[in-house]
Amino acid sequence: MKTKIKKLVLEYSRNSRITTKELGRAIGTSQQSASYLLNSLKKKKFITKNVTVIDAVKLGYINVIVGFNFLDPSNKKDILEELLEIPSITTIEEGKEGIDLLVEYTTQNLSAFNKIHTEIIYKFFRKLRTQFIYPLIVAHEYPRNYLSRRFYDSDRILFGDRILRELSKNEKRVLDELTKNPDKKLIEISDSLGMPIKTVVSIKKGLERKYIIRGYSTTLNHNKLEINRQIIFLRFSSEGIREIDKFSDYAKNNRNIIKFIKIIGEYQMAIYVESLKEIEIIKDIRSNFQIENYLIVKNEKIHKKTYLPLE
Repeated sequence: MKTKIKKLVLEYSRNSRITTKELGRAIGTSQQSASYLLNSLKKKKFITKNVTVIDAVKLGYINVIVGFNFLDPSNKKDILEELLEIPSITTIEEGKEGIDLLVEYTTQNLSAFNKIHTEIIYKFFRKLRTQFIYPLIVAHEYPRNYLSRRFYDSDRILFGDRILRELSKNEKRVLDELTKNPDKKLIEISDSLGMPIKTVVSIKKGLERKYIIRGYSTTLNHNKLEINRQIIFLRFSSEGIREIDKFSDYAKNNRNIIKFIKIIGEYQMAIYVESLKEIEIIKDIRSNFQIENYLIVKNEKIHKKTYLPLE
């Protein structure tokens, strides 16, 4: 991957609403060159879809991660089409090894999740098998530092703070627009909602101040960009549990770890790892931490990514 593309992907995944002028300055090129390169990457589907990063727990939601395996791979297309249409399914990631599908649900409670999941199981009981169900406790998202010599020391924490925020009708409308159309210009949101532009700007800033909107990012086509991606589920030994805080620091300071989550279930946590080389991080983890068991899921494609149900 060329240096300018690396820089652009890093900066754009940190803030997909960045202006082309700011993007050009960040990657060391002109506004025109940055705009051309970005549009080219989008046109060629190297960058697939932008997302507004929302801390759904502040709106009363919980997240549950489910692993599925296909009983008959020939049914994959039909199953994916059905899952893509379910609003409460906010993430669908296909694996080529370890598990066939990693699906993330965002629902109001476990009862709502169970109802939706049961309907899916009933509908596809001859086609799809549930391998595991892990409620999510907290998620830490980090920049793609492996794409740059510079190291961005930031930690975006989601699902950690359960203080609920009541939104006004207009706040809900603006948030809905930014969820469905993350790169839509504010003047266009103003026109579509029939709301003064100053009000839209004020509401957007307010949602960011309340940490409901945590940023703006993008979904990548890892295969086209030649980025290797793995999700590694980890179970620590009884003694190793005491090292979880140490592991949290390890994840934050590792260039290749872009996400670290704590979950409930057979495994206590998972890391999302990306690299331009072969991923061998599990060797390092096992030599430094007391790991009892692990599961590696190698990414094939991200089919869907959002942070709130798209009603």
